[in-house]
Amino acid sequence: MNTRELGGLGERIAESFLALKGLVVVRRNIVYAGREIDLLARKGTLLVAVEVKLRRGESFGRAVEAIDQRKLARVRQALEGVLAGMSQPLAPRVDVVVIDVDADMSRMTVEHIEAVC
Repeated sequence: MNTRELGGLGERIAESFLALKGLVVVRRNIVYAGREIDLLARKGTLLVAVEVKLRRGESFGRAVEAIDQRKLARVRQALEGVLAGMSQPLAPRVDVVVIDVDADMSRMTVEHIEAVC
């Protein structure tokens, strides 16, 4: 599986996981002013930009280690841009879904971290 395929798999896993928590993904892979939001989800009056990170094996560390404040700030900026273009006011939030998969793809852990910035 190449990097693009792993990214798509991670987004599909994250979307299913978020659905269990009552969030509905309304858009995927939004680019605003050069900044990307992997998933844009909604729950009531809450609009959530979700950064998804999947790591296979441990040779590059855990997925959560790949999320830094610079990346989250870029996601937040994109979310603010999306909100500016909406006529209906929504409460913004940035979440992260990290997915760690064993090298042989036999086991995985999924963690949803809410309101990271």
